[in-house]
Amino acid sequence: IRERRRRSRMDGSIAGDLVLTARALWEIMELGADAEHAGVVRLSGYLLSQQDLPGRWSEDGMAGDGFFSPGPRHLPIAPLVLRSGTVFEDERDARFVASCLAMRGVLRAGHEDRAAVRGHLERLLHLKVNDPRLAFVVLGAVGCAPPQYLPRIAPLLDETARGQRPDGTWPGVTVFHAVDLLMSVPSAQTRALVARATAHIASLQAPSGAFDPTNNQALALIAVRALAR
Repeated sequence: IRERRRRSRMDGSIAGDLVLTARALWEIMELGADAEHAGVVRLSGYLLSQQDLPGRWSEDGMAGDGFFSPGPRHLPIAPLVLRSGTVFEDERDARFVASCLAMRGVLRAGHEDRAAVRGHLERLLHLKVNDPRLAFVVLGAVGCAPPQYLPRIAPLLDETARGQRPDGTWPGVTVFHAVDLLMSVPSAQTRALVARATAHIASLQAPSGAFDPTNNQALALIAVRALAR
């Protein structure tokens, strides 16, 4: 991240920092860091500083919606590749996903009381997305909201459950993408959805231990986390 920021300062951009920082924040908390950890404070502080800035997905001349900006629009972030291997080629989709990943991180870091964070959360809960890949990204973000939001998140979880095939997969999305984001949501229902997907995930494992022909380590990590859970 420091190297990316150094290059960004050289070309005058911040494009890409949002996603890299959101990933780092999530991973450091997965490793056990709490909200008071210095690394968590610094990473979440950077993300929060990017709210309501020009270049955000929802930019319409008005501030206050809480979306995070990955940088000026003349510096595209697409194609955006997630660790699940899912690629977002469209620039607007990429900026939307980047903001959701940042939202997921700051919610887990305990910043749900901030007005801008609540504004972003409300927008996500009211949005209707048709792309199943984006739907899982939204669920991964709003699923980190405080318990009082659970009644409003329940319909999204129910819809996800109805869409799961008998073999544990979902149409229009890879099982790695779906499971990686479902594991963000701390609920018994998402644990059950992940559990139903694990037989299919296990069937993908090659004799080498990899879960895809390219020996992708990120996919293997998602698979191992799902199987362990």
